[in-house]
Amino acid sequence: MYCIVFSGLLAQKFKITFLKKLTYNIFKVIQNVCLEMKMSLALKVKPLIVALGLACGLSACSDKSVPQEATKAEASEKVYQIGSDITFPPFEYLENDKPAGFDIDIANKIFEQSGDKANFVDSRFSNLVTGLEAKKFDLLMSALYITKERLEKVDMVPYFMTTEALIALADSPFQPKTRDDLCGKTVASQKGSMFPEQLRQMSEESCVAKGKAPITIREFVTSPESVQALLAKAVDAQYDDASVALSTVEKLNGRLVISSTEPFFPILGGIAVPKGDTEMLNKIKSGLEAIKKSGEYDQLLAKYKLQAPTDEEIQKYMPN
Repeated sequence: MYCIVFSGLLAQKFKITFLKKLTYNIFKVIQNVCLEMKMSLALKVKPLIVALGLACGLSACSDKSVPQEATKAEASEKVYQIGSDITFPPFEYLENDKPAGFDIDIANKIFEQSGDKANFVDSRFSNLVTGLEAKKFDLLMSALYITKERLEKVDMVPYFMTTEALIALADSPFQPKTRDDLCGKTVASQKGSMFPEQLRQMSEESCVAKGKAPITIREFVTSPESVQALLAKAVDAQYDDASVALSTVEKLNGRLVISSTEPFFPILGGIAVPKGDTEMLNKIKSGLEAIKKSGEYDQLLAKYKLQAPTDEEIQKYMPN
């Protein structure tokens, strides 16, 4: 009986000793893992602390006032998004993969007056006004004609005066000079512009009303596409803005000519801002007035061979 009791006590003692050793071993393993994790974390955090220290020493944590002032200036500078169809020289086009032209130069000068910047966003002409209404752009500068229909959707500031012209192949026997010459002919024009509607009006008044064949109007998404159609002899003539026509003819070195001899629809061109946005409207007006006084406006008009509207022309051609 004593042997049984002694054996039981011995077994119990062995069990306790085994558990102690097992617990001790587990504790040592956990302790080693924690130590390794701590060292690893220290190795990762230390370079970060050093880098942050260097960054503070070089920039934001410095007590110097110049970087702080520069940061404030950058924060106050606003970049205005300008919708434009950048395929319409001399108003807007790409030069070395960057927007260039009259509208780009005018916009940069206008926003310089308030310490802001202009960023041109390329969009097809027919989508510009709807894009402005959808707040995709802050304003539009794309040789937009000021019409009664457009003024129902946007507010506009006049900044150039223009009319339209006819372009023909230089070696073609067909050289249309007036609207009467277009009856029965196919004429290219830009989709979304006023040109197709003007051609329809001329067709009704000068052709159909006189018993002549109507003008066939082909609309193209961009002005350069209209030019390509003319060069390919897919159309008889192209109807476009007079300044754009001049630029096109000059660039094609004698392949095309301006054949028309009379103006068609004298009209104002304007900068468009969202309807009712008086803050933007006043910013454009004041900026434009400033560059007129400085002489920069006249310099840009001369550079791009454009015409400024007179007060009388604004009074006459600005829709009510």
